[in-house]
Amino acid sequence: MAGCSSDDAVPEILPPAIPNNWVTSLAVDPDGSLWVGTNDGLGHLAGEAWTNYDAVDGLPNDLVNTVAVAGDGVTWVGTNYGAGEFDDAEWTRHGIEEGLETNWINAVTIAPDGTVWLGTIFGLSHHNADGSWTNVTTEDGLPNSRITALAFASDGTPWVGTNGGLSSFDGDEWTAYTTADGLPGDWVNSIALDDDGVVWIATRGGLGRFDGSGWTNYTIADGLPGEWATAVSAGDDGIVWVGTTEGLAQVTAGVLSVPTAAQGVPDDSITALTGADDGALWVGTKAGLGRLDDAGWTIYTANAPDQ
Repeated sequence: MAGCSSDDAVPEILPPAIPNNWVTSLAVDPDGSLWVGTNDGLGHLAGEAWTNYDAVDGLPNDLVNTVAVAGDGVTWVGTNYGAGEFDDAEWTRHGIEEGLETNWINAVTIAPDGTVWLGTIFGLSHHNADGSWTNVTTEDGLPNSRITALAFASDGTPWVGTNGGLSSFDGDEWTAYTTADGLPGDWVNSIALDDDGVVWIATRGGLGRFDGSGWTNYTIADGLPGEWATAVSAGDDGIVWVGTTEGLAQVTAGVLSVPTAAQGVPDDSITALTGADDGALWVGTKAGLGRLDDAGWTIYTANAPDQ
């Protein structure tokens, strides 16, 4: 973005940066680079170099709700105007015309078998090998159609978050979980599974942990910085990070804490979390992107607007 002045001076050419400070989603590429969804485009950080994409480049819509890496150079994004498939060369849009129930995509993830799944406001959709889409709705047994989060266990079991609870599918039938079954809140914002297969969910009522038989919940009464848990990430080191609208916390060996390192987050309103292969934690907020590692925080923000 170029700066300007009133005296006709040559504008300053600023280096490429994150498209917008409001981060909506994060995904780590197998090559170690990072994809960053924002409310004004998609960013790709490779080393220290940013490459950004918007609707002019073929992104379906500049408001990116979700991003996932399929591998082999293919990245998927979900927007309010369809899903975008990027193959390192060009964008392909998928929407109602291609067989989806709706263009509003809230979640995208890659199943263990490599299949691309979308969570939409009308249910689930998965991408078939022939390029077509198969939709799963409440008519197929899905307990709630407004999908807000989506994740898969290593055995292929889908875990589906909605604005009315959590669901899983065992291949024959759906099982639904709500606050009546032990969830901390019915509106699910994020889902993560740890190496032991434990399901962690961030909800508007706190953080929930499901071990297959019962729920353990963490709320502000347990020290969670904010009641509204927005994002969760389960690392290989056994540490679970949880973001809230009031700050960042972690769960280690079942104990919730707010570590000193969490104080350096770019903004207390956390919007997205993901772990890197080197053990670092990427944190998306409403005021920029942060990377936390053993050396501390590295902060990335958008270029200042023209003056």
